[in-house]
Amino acid sequence: MHPPRRLPTRAPALAFALALTATSPALPAEGPAAEPALARLQADVAFLADDAQGGRALGSSGIERSADYIAQVFEGLDLGTAPGLDGYFQPFEITGSPKLGSGQDLGVEVDAEGGEAIDGQLRRDFMPLSIGGGGDAEDLPIAFAGYGITTDEDAEFSYDDYDGLDVEGKAVIVLRRAPKYDVPGSPFAADGPRPPDAATFEHKAVNAFRHGARLVLLVNDSGSAEEQDELLQFTSAGTERYTTVPFVMAKRAFVDSILGAAGAPTLDELEERIAGGEELSPSSLALEGVTLDARIRVEQPKITAKNVIGVLEGSGPLADETVVIGAHYDHLGSGGMGSLAPFSREIHNGADDNASGTAMMLELARRLASRPDPLPRRVVFMAYSAEERGLLGSRYYVEEQPLYPIDQTAFMFNFDMVGRLNEERTLTVFGVDSTPGFRELVTAAGPSYDLSIRPNAQVAGNSDHASFHEKGVPVAFLFTGTHRDYHRPSDDVEKVNFEGMARIADFAEVLLLDVARRPQRPAFVAGDEPEPQPRVAGSSASLGTIPDYDDSVEGVRLNGVREGSAAEKAGLKGGDVIVGFGGAPVGTIYDFMEGLTTSKPGDTVAIEVRRGEETLTLEAVLDAAAPRDGHSED
Repeated sequence: MHPPRRLPTRAPALAFALALTATSPALPAEGPAAEPALARLQADVAFLADDAQGGRALGSSGIERSADYIAQVFEGLDLGTAPGLDGYFQPFEITGSPKLGSGQDLGVEVDAEGGEAIDGQLRRDFMPLSIGGGGDAEDLPIAFAGYGITTDEDAEFSYDDYDGLDVEGKAVIVLRRAPKYDVPGSPFAADGPRPPDAATFEHKAVNAFRHGARLVLLVNDSGSAEEQDELLQFTSAGTERYTTVPFVMAKRAFVDSILGAAGAPTLDELEERIAGGEELSPSSLALEGVTLDARIRVEQPKITAKNVIGVLEGSGPLADETVVIGAHYDHLGSGGMGSLAPFSREIHNGADDNASGTAMMLELARRLASRPDPLPRRVVFMAYSAEERGLLGSRYYVEEQPLYPIDQTAFMFNFDMVGRLNEERTLTVFGVDSTPGFRELVTAAGPSYDLSIRPNAQVAGNSDHASFHEKGVPVAFLFTGTHRDYHRPSDDVEKVNFEGMARIADFAEVLLLDVARRPQRPAFVAGDEPEPQPRVAGSSASLGTIPDYDDSVEGVRLNGVREGSAAEKAGLKGGDVIVGFGGAPVGTIYDFMEGLTTSKPGDTVAIEVRRGEETLTLEAVLDAAAPRDGHSED
């Protein structure tokens, strides 16, 4: 980052802000009138958030149509293309959805004299799930680990299927759901004290890996198999990789044959032991006389994502400086990683997140492109892909292929979830102290558009502005707030406040015109601690890392660490791969998050990292996690 710099006290932004306070409450925007803007915003959001786009999942035909739509708008506005690109698309490669490979095999060797091998048949007896990895295993010892659940021992209700059970280097059999899952008032029922994620595939996968298991064998509990013991399809549990070890579902009859060969109780009997009494009683056990052989093939193909970029050139001595107006256009498809409806396979249309921000970016492109005179600075409009996977599109731009020099990028505006302006017309603007005078500008301009502005100094790594801010670029992130439809199938068009969006467009136009016209380039201020906010219930410890969410890496590779964070103080660096946290292995981002979630601010934890050819162990004292406004970060 560039060191902090200060503008003169009579900075243009501050002078403009003071001038605004003397204007009438209805300062008109310089662009098109509000009514046509309303229709344009409605049309853009309606297209992007239509079921036909399938939730704009990476690698889907829906996200390709969305990219083409954005490019067609740019072309219709006669926007230029950036140097080095063939048209409006900036392609980059990411890990795509997993695929079931060929040559699957799963069998059990029985040591007892006369005992016959138990050979499984794909789709009849077992099915690998895409939430796990692939690999070969021979002579794995086997253990039954109940429901595969470990809860916080300090929580209101504590339960641990792994207590006293050594599964290091073994295959573990785990049941679906949780004991007494359907019994009202029981510990794991919806109205009980259980942790909300205890019965999820994610918890079972991460928990098994952190205990050292080499393979997970999932089986329907008696409640799930009440009518028919069906195998899930390869992608039915989601397409995000929760663990690097194979995660395989098996039929109850197949697992009962394994238990029988080991002289162990049946699944029905084990479930009864766990849940038959007044208190739940984990009944895990190591199986004797049986070992498992497996060959599981899960492929991780690469796919091409694309940012969509249009350019409005400036004119004059400042024309080589760039103002970026950005928004991400990808979303969650039919759920999976990031969805807050984890068991739903419905389309997540993402009308607010982030068809609204993309439409706002397009509206501002229309307004600026229609101006008769060029602006002093170049304005680059960017629609990012793979934001939901960890800001991959914007990070690719700033780190791998910046089409215009980052050190000549004057400002970045980011629009992410601007479609739910509430009755109080509250608009949060993050990053207001990343350049001097900007806080005063947004605070003074807001009332002219009947907006209640919440200026916030925080620049958290929860949306694409963070990629630019980490490189020393002043930013503003406009956000109308999270809501109960966030990352759920219910985030649909009919819930978007288009009148509010048009109002925000008028306000944003004034801000960006001010930045584009300033005679002096906005100075960058790194900022101090985030301004105080109420703590969020359930928030956990923070290390302060910036992961890159690359599924092809075993461990968690870091794009960087936050200034002043626990990670920086411990000596972690961008490029490090975290492979251990607090004494437990880390294979995926989910293992890392599990470690953070079960830690507390102030804890000292050992962080094992791969740095080039070396493996290092560093100690970090964890910070308190910052409050979150709807988007995820560590």
